Amino acid sequence: MVITESLKHQEVLGLKFGYAPIGRPQLWVYIYFIDGLLIDTGQRRASKQILENTENLAVDQIFITHHHEDHTGNIRAMQEKHSCEVFGSEKCSQIMKNPPGISTAQWLVWGNRDAYDHIQPISETLKTNKHHFQIIPIPGHSPDMVALYEPQQKWLFSADLFINSYIGYFLEGESMRDQIESTKRILELDFDIMFCAHNPQLTDAKSSLKRKMDFLESFFEQVATLHNKGYSDRQIFKSLKLKEDHFVKFLSGGQLSKINMVRSVVSDIERKP
Repeated sequence: MVITESLKHQEVLGLKFGYAPIGRPQLWVYIYFIDGLLIDTGQRRASKQILENTENLAVDQIFITHHHEDHTGNIRAMQEKHSCEVFGSEKCSQIMKNPPGISTAQWLVWGNRDAYDHIQPISETLKTNKHHFQIIPIPGHSPDMVALYEPQQKWLFSADLFINSYIGYFLEGESMRDQIESTKRILELDFDIMFCAHNPQLTDAKSSLKRKMDFLESFFEQVATLHNKGYSDRQIFKSLKLKEDHFVKFLSGGQLSKINMVRSVVSDIERKP
C-alpha cells in the first residue's frame, strides 16, 4: 500500500509518501517544493505516486540533501520529466556515481536507487527566483548530508538531522559525535520552521531539535563513561538496559540496530578521544 498526503505552509508544499508491503505504512518521506525548487526525490517504492503528484509542478531545479535511497529513489525519472538540473554537495555527487548497497530492510521499505552521475556539486548557496538558501554541511547520519537554510523566511530544510527527539537505531558507519556537532551548528541559526524529511516541525522547531541534541549528548556521555571503565560494547548495551529490535536487525543484516548506536560512540572516542 502507498499513501500520499500533503501539507502547505507559507510558500512551501510538502508531499508525504509512505509504502508498506502489507497494511498501512509506518515510515514516511517528505519531499518539498518551493519556488521552482524540488528538495529530494523520495523513495522508489512510491515512484508512481511521486511522479503523479509532482507532474504539474513547475520544477526547474532539484536539490539532493544526501545519497540515502529514500531521498534519491527517483532522481533520473524526475530529471527527465522536468528537464532540469540536479544539484547536491560534492560528496553526494561523488557517492551517487556508485552508491553503496542497502540492506533487505531498506529495500523492503524504500526500494533501491540507481547510480546517477549528473549531480552538479555546489557548496555555498542555492538560488531560486525569490529565495537564497545557504547550504550547510551536517554530517553524522551521512557524510554527505547538508541542510538548506533560508534566513529571511527562517526556514530550515533539515534532511535527516532531526527525525525525532530520540533515536531508536543507527546505520553502520554513522557518527554520533558528528551528529551532535552538526546539531549544535544548526542550533546557532535563527529558524522558526524545520522541514524535516520525515517529521516536519512547524512550531517550536528549535526546541524540538534541542531535545534531540540533549538525547544524543546524554547517550554519548553514558556510553563514554562505561567505555572508559573498560566495558565492552555488549556490556555497555546490557548496562544501559537497551532493547534491540531484532526483526529490523535481522532484516538489515545488522546494518540497522541499536547496538550500532553504542558502537558509534566507541568508534568516535577511539577516533578522537
